[in-house]
Amino acid sequence: MKSLSHALTMGLIGAIAVFVSFSWHFPTWVLFIAWVSYYLLGKNIKSASLIFTQQLLGILFAIIIQYLGTLLSKTLGISGFSIVVFVIITGVYYLSKLKYLNVIPAYFLGMIIWFGSHTQPNTKVLGLTVFTMLLGFLFAWSNDLISERIDAFFTKKQ
Repeated sequence: MKSLSHALTMGLIGAIAVFVSFSWHFPTWVLFIAWVSYYLLGKNIKSASLIFTQQLLGILFAIIIQYLGTLLSKTLGISGFSIVVFVIITGVYYLSKLKYLNVIPAYFLGMIIWFGSHTQPNTKVLGLTVFTMLLGFLFAWSNDLISERIDAFFTKKQ
């Protein structure tokens, strides 16, 4: 029964997430990257908050790469982007030495999300992306919470 309830809960929450995403024209793939991030890198509020923060920093770094890479490419050609990527990723490595900012894949997931959006930096797209990520984390957390409550309910009945 436990597997069935977990499967049905995940299916229902996933369907609701897609419905919300489609209805409001949110990038569904961003929502699910955030959902997966919760399960792979967090799975509690504190960890998920830290992962979310690091993904936001990853988005910021991607915007910096995009902006400075474009700027430097005008004078240095294709090497401009490579230099900026080198500097940013080197910085990410050292940033990850800080106690609460230490999950390198979270930064890269943030960069992937931004570069995957194929857009120029602007506040509307940035806001939409961040809100969609937040929804992804919330749907994952909701799925986890509901599954735990169902487990507790069936455990009491036995």
